[in-house]
Amino acid sequence: MSRRVGSRALAVGSLAAAVTAGAAAVLSALGSPAADVSGASAAPPPAPGPATQSVSFGRSGVVVQPSTSGLTCFRVRHGGSTVARSCTLQLGSNEIAYASSRYAVGGLAGPDVSAVIVRLTQKGTVWAKLKRGAFYTDVPSGHNVRAVVKVLRDGTRTAFTVTGAR
Repeated sequence: MSRRVGSRALAVGSLAAAVTAGAAAVLSALGSPAADVSGASAAPPPAPGPATQSVSFGRSGVVVQPSTSGLTCFRVRHGGSTVARSCTLQLGSNEIAYASSRYAVGGLAGPDVSAVIVRLTQKGTVWAKLKRGAFYTDVPSGHNVRAVVKVLRDGTRTAFTVTGAR
């Protein structure tokens, strides 16, 4: 079901519920016996909004929340805390979207991405765990993130420099 159809179904369902409630209130206020105004029950339930998806990596993970505006936003959880967040408009099959903090790096990966490598200061490197289109890794104590590298199925690697406060 397209977003437009889902939005319209939600609007029609809401309008039907409002009319039903209004008719019941008017009939009740007039003192007449309440007629059966449950026509809204025959209408299909409103379509739910985009589903939140949580991909766990132990006690940590990536929480993905698609929005109705076309953006897909995600949060990187480290333990019980959100440590980074980002949004992407559209993720191609060979692309990644990531967010990093001093505690963790996580994000989303298209189906053609076979691995994500995180390069750290002090000659450190960690390979992120990749699961169900999301990836995550802890940043070891005493290190900062220098770059995030995507590795495609054909072996091609592309590095993205991470700058700014960590």
